[in-house]
Amino acid sequence: MRFTSPLFILSSIAASAFAFNPPSAPRSYFLMSGVVDITAPVQIPNPLGTRVSNTWTGGNFTDWKGNVFATVVPGAGGENGLVDSAGFFHLDARMTLKLVNESDTYAYLQYMGIGQFGAVDNFSLFVVYYPFHRKLLLTSSPSTHPCRRIETNSVKYSFLNQIFVWGNATIPGAYLLVDTFSPTKPT
Repeated sequence: MRFTSPLFILSSIAASAFAFNPPSAPRSYFLMSGVVDITAPVQIPNPLGTRVSNTWTGGNFTDWKGNVFATVVPGAGGENGLVDSAGFFHLDARMTLKLVNESDTYAYLQYMGIGQFGAVDNFSLFVVYYPFHRKLLLTSSPSTHPCRRIETNSVKYSFLNQIFVWGNATIPGAYLLVDTFSPTKPT
């Protein structure tokens, strides 16, 4: 039977505690950007806060090379988020894109995220277009940082089916600006 001294055990624990290096944040690669036309929001009060819904009416997306690769399918999807009583916006949106250079190919995007109205950073969601937030929360700087899931029947963009993506969403007027990033570098 082998005996390990308590002093050796304690010194090993102390050495490993000082040697710990926290993991670094994942790298981000730009994947795509979109400009999406939207309808005026429908706002429905409920016990949890205010439900905010609107529909996509058009727009397009460019890829990491700056090429327009998709158009928004009007009416196929929309926003159905919630602003809770604490001022947090819970993003829940779906969008369908028609890929422009491939016959009968589409991409389906699902957005989930959370942001707080009044947060100070470079992003602004529902600043001018949703005036009830400014009145309710006395702010003009809300933000959200959604994650996205993408599925497509495109051969060229099939790699999107296997990667996790995230991004920024901004509504500076009657349109939505979307930037998407991934830890996987597109080729």
